[in-house]
Amino acid sequence: METPVTIITQLVGDHPLWRWLFCAGVFAVFSLLSWLYRYKAVSVILKFAKRLRGSAWEDLLRALSRPVSSLLFSFGVTLALWYLPLPEGLLSPLRFFLSKALWMVFIALLCWAGCGIVDTVPIFHFGFLGTAEAVRRMLRRSLKVLFVIFAALAMLEALGFPVNSLIAGLGLGGLTVSLAAKDTASNLFSGLVLLVERPFAIGDWVTCAGVEGTVEDITFRSTKIRTLANTLTVIPNSLVSAGFITNSSQRKMRMSEFTLGVCYDTPRGAIEQVMADLREMLTSDADLLPETVVVRLTGFSASSIDIFVRFYTKTTDYGPYLAACERINLEIIDIMAKNGVQFAFPSTTVYFGDGAAPAAVPPQRS
Repeated sequence: METPVTIITQLVGDHPLWRWLFCAGVFAVFSLLSWLYRYKAVSVILKFAKRLRGSAWEDLLRALSRPVSSLLFSFGVTLALWYLPLPEGLLSPLRFFLSKALWMVFIALLCWAGCGIVDTVPIFHFGFLGTAEAVRRMLRRSLKVLFVIFAALAMLEALGFPVNSLIAGLGLGGLTVSLAAKDTASNLFSGLVLLVERPFAIGDWVTCAGVEGTVEDITFRSTKIRTLANTLTVIPNSLVSAGFITNSSQRKMRMSEFTLGVCYDTPRGAIEQVMADLREMLTSDADLLPETVVVRLTGFSASSIDIFVRFYTKTTDYGPYLAACERINLEIIDIMAKNGVQFAFPSTTVYFGDGAAPAAVPPQRS
């Protein structure tokens, strides 16, 4: 039976020049195939199979384009080097090295393709988890880590390492490591609790462990929060789950309350009119919830008569909320000016007497 080496020798002959030209041609052909597959194959396939456009198949083809093109290029390089017209003393070690290298490249490309499939195929988006994006992201990361671990073990096996003994040694060493990694284990367990209970999601504005900001990432070990100062704070999950968590993004409306102080010399009728105008203005505002409006005279402070005002806005976004509060404050100024009522401010009234000294009182004898 003829081997591939014999067939190639019959085709190109034994002359070194033809062998060099053959190897260069093989390299050029596979390089061209690699380039065509990476940059043209997906568009050509989608052109003839239009129903694949916009589907998971298109995402899968794009995810596999680079690993497949890399595999074609690696095979071309290996085949070109395999048939180089070299002395037998150099050719045999080279072919041994190429066989090992091609197998390891194949394993690495399989791992790369598997990670791409996890990111693109809908089955790995875990739709049954609903809106738990952090859990889906963590599961996809875990699958990618498994791909990498299996690829690394396969490479070690190909290189001749005793993988079974290595796994057994890691099992014994893992017990020692676990005893010394109590904090890490606590963070991992707390991260699992956070991912299951979902007190917040990525993108929520939260306050936890004394830090306030937007959640950027949730892992088994820590939670990353982007603060208002644009700094990234990484908090261990054990601290997050052990304290209070305030999720501002989960509120359905946003509250605003303040005390409006008016001067003591304001007539009662003017105060009542101001309160009536405030109620009418707030309840008729399209950005507020009218059933939440509260305008009441609540007491008398040292320098003012206090009118308590509370309302809730329909929007929970900070920017529109500030815009609504600004507009309402300007309207309050107009209402106060229309009714001739002035805002009170801290003041002190000093009463001066006639300047006469008090009469001396003689001491009483017992």
